[in-house]
Amino acid sequence: MKLVIASLICSWCFSQFAFAQEAPKTEAAKKEEPKKQEAPAATVEKKMTEFDKPLFFSVVDQELKIKNPRVDFDLQKSKGQELDINGVTFNNNSFTAKLEGDTLNFTWDTELVPGGDISVINEQGKELWKKAADGKGTWSFKGVRGSDGPQWKDGERFHFCIRSEVGRGYSGMCTQNYAVEVKESGVQLGLAKSSTTPRVIFQNDEKKLKGGEEVAVGTPVQFLATLSTNATYEFVSEPVAPIVKDMIESEKKDHVTITGEMPKPLKAEAKTISGNDYGKITQILGFQSTIAEARDLWAADFPVKKSRLVIPGKSGGIFSYELEIQNPPRQQDRRFISDRAIKGTYKSKDQMQVRDAADNMQTWEFEAPQKFANNTVYLDVQGEKATHKSYLEIYRAGAGEASLRLTGVVTTDGDFVMLGEGHVSWWFNDIFGAQNYWLSKQRWGVSARYFTSLTQLPATDESGASENVDLKVAEADLRYRFTPGLWEKDETVGAIVAYEAMTLGDANVPKLGVGLFWARSMPKSIDTWFSKIPFMNYPKWVDMEFIKYVSSTDSDITLGDDYVLNFHGKVLWTPSFFGEAGFGLKNYYFEKSSDGSGAKLTTFYGTVGLGINF
Repeated sequence: MKLVIASLICSWCFSQFAFAQEAPKTEAAKKEEPKKQEAPAATVEKKMTEFDKPLFFSVVDQELKIKNPRVDFDLQKSKGQELDINGVTFNNNSFTAKLEGDTLNFTWDTELVPGGDISVINEQGKELWKKAADGKGTWSFKGVRGSDGPQWKDGERFHFCIRSEVGRGYSGMCTQNYAVEVKESGVQLGLAKSSTTPRVIFQNDEKKLKGGEEVAVGTPVQFLATLSTNATYEFVSEPVAPIVKDMIESEKKDHVTITGEMPKPLKAEAKTISGNDYGKITQILGFQSTIAEARDLWAADFPVKKSRLVIPGKSGGIFSYELEIQNPPRQQDRRFISDRAIKGTYKSKDQMQVRDAADNMQTWEFEAPQKFANNTVYLDVQGEKATHKSYLEIYRAGAGEASLRLTGVVTTDGDFVMLGEGHVSWWFNDIFGAQNYWLSKQRWGVSARYFTSLTQLPATDESGASENVDLKVAEADLRYRFTPGLWEKDETVGAIVAYEAMTLGDANVPKLGVGLFWARSMPKSIDTWFSKIPFMNYPKWVDMEFIKYVSSTDSDITLGDDYVLNFHGKVLWTPSFFGEAGFGLKNYYFEKSSDGSGAKLTTFYGTVGLGINF
């Protein structure tokens, strides 16, 4: 765990902000009517700039109905030369190989097979060669005549095959027959004349060359088509339930724009909406968030009538879903929130500002009843012909945290002492209901900590005699986040104002200090390694703080170089139960003006503990 926390020092320089924690989704059924207020003309431009994040519409089973998946195929129209499966074409050009010098160059249609292993299989079904293709649609292998190249013989006939295995299923295709001529001067590769009777095997039964059937989501589907040239396409895969996040009337006439979760649809000009926009340095160093990154989405236009969605299954394959669309939300029905709007809450009831297309502002009050979960909250929008539902997923976190810790302390003199420690903290969703972005909303937190020595610390009194003393410390601090958000969810840097009451033997030293803290999810590049340990394969949150104690509330006491530097990490076994560990450096330095007594002590410590979020 030391390595975990120490990594924070490097992360400080390069990390970026704002990440989200994933949790089970629940729905808040209660919908609140927003309070409208007219926007002054002078603020319209500002609102359009600030409030430009669109709320999605919940349309599934209302404005949009998605039929069960189908597999429709046609090998008859082309007389066995070409397969049409749900609008995607498979033919002799879907997967090709070309030998150029000592290099084999492959190209393939990623809509049919995304990638995988490329192999050479002879007419007897023996695998002569196999390599993992790391390209997407193209891949080259150099060194055909080397020991790592295909072990084919002069005059041998074979297929090139590509196969992608995902889970318990796969998708793959094989070329028509090739033949090779091996000479001392080189290798020549070319197509071999061959023909066969085209056929379709669907659900392990031979079918007519043209047909189709409805299949069930989550049930494996088997398909194999053989062209008259002996090229084959096959898959065993489960169709998935498409997840549509939004639908709205498109700028293109008689079309709608649908937004959904991956996989991206086939046979559609779909654009990718990135869930996280990381900088190059962040990606190179692997400092991406590891607590529930936002998912990538796709968006594409579809006709309102006779529309269908074509997507791959869980392990590949091609499935189509007929869409029934009626009364889609219009562009003027869209609602917008601020880019700075909250992504989560600590409270069961909260609010935010919403802008409509006419630049009127609304106060949207909503409920988030489920703790440690994503709550889907709805806003009714009256459309031209129907009432639409805008929605937002709000994570509700626990505002409080409490833990018990065991700490081992080593001084620069080599002395060792054990400490028992209790810690509690609380983050405020707002201050007395105020919604001010800078001064109230998810900015402030408080924490308190008390620890006492379980074994005594060797010390020297004023006369030079040795004695063992107790060390007791009570701490309290007020924290302010420079970026609002939730603890254990959103990265931040912040400021600390701290109070510490230390008792060392007979000396009581009350101190005031200021400092900084920084917290985030464990960087991806480090988390990958720790997650290989079973009990560490959970979300992890790390933080560090530095506090400099600058004065004492006791006028008789003068502080020297008195500070604490702390590194701390948590593994969240559940959203409400965690283990923790940390280490740090603490320097005590005080002196009494009245008698010159005091202490100068540098300690190094490590701590472990268990805690709960509430």
